[in-house]
Amino acid sequence: MEAPRIGLCCATVMKAGVVELIEVAARHGFPTITVRPTTVVAALDAGVTERELRRRLNDAGVRVAMLDALTSALPGVAIPDISDPKLRALLPDDVFFPPDQETCLRATEILEAPCLNVTHYGGAPMPADQLFEPVATICKAAGKRGIAIALEFIPGTGIRDIQTAELIARSCGEPNCGILLDPWHLDRSGGTVEDVRALAPHALAGMQLCDRIPDTPGAAYVPLSGRLMPGEGQIRLYELVQAALGNSPGITIEVELLNDEVRAMTPDEAGAHVAAGVAKWRAGFPAD
Repeated sequence: MEAPRIGLCCATVMKAGVVELIEVAARHGFPTITVRPTTVVAALDAGVTERELRRRLNDAGVRVAMLDALTSALPGVAIPDISDPKLRALLPDDVFFPPDQETCLRATEILEAPCLNVTHYGGAPMPADQLFEPVATICKAAGKRGIAIALEFIPGTGIRDIQTAELIARSCGEPNCGILLDPWHLDRSGGTVEDVRALAPHALAGMQLCDRIPDTPGAAYVPLSGRLMPGEGQIRLYELVQAALGNSPGITIEVELLNDEVRAMTPDEAGAHVAAGVAKWRAGFPAD
């Protein structure tokens, strides 16, 4: 298997609006991007037209793989405390003021993206069957507009691991529902390459890329932090990517690096830094 080309996740360059994100991706050779819905709204509010956004993507040779994310549509979600200065410094505004379903679907349409990520970020643990119908409702609305839904599993939420995500995607009964594979959350939840290999064929809707060194026992979890460059941690990333593409050959993969070093960089600095790291990682990709 040839090394896949790797795109750029919006969270890697959190300070960038959608126009700057397109420019950074093009400048540093990323073929695909994920985009935060609120940055599309902000661009439109600033006077950039929908047609102009699509033209910029076309001129840059960059495709939008996914809008990331709809976080407010599933039951049991709690918005973080906006009065907490530590959280305010760490988290973007759209975590505290999440866009609604229509905003996310419309942004996905505007950028002609095939997929919208749906998460239970901030949600309390709950039985998976309580999410079957809410997920089905989102999928039906998205399906009418030709949009697929990716479920991102996050430990500690109602979609806690890859098995739960697969159960919900299968049980919601909608054909446009798949799983977003994030190595960080897979590793945190105790998942393995073998769990990806065990998925039903074509179960994945997309994949993110990063590496991880497990926290020391008892260490407090810090959100949006600690994600390492591919190859700098302990995850079996080459095998994981091969398993993901073996399951779902048509998916794209975007690098998502969330750590203090990258957060301190400008978007262009972050793009250059991540592009160099990804190139080094791809150079070691196994030939078979």
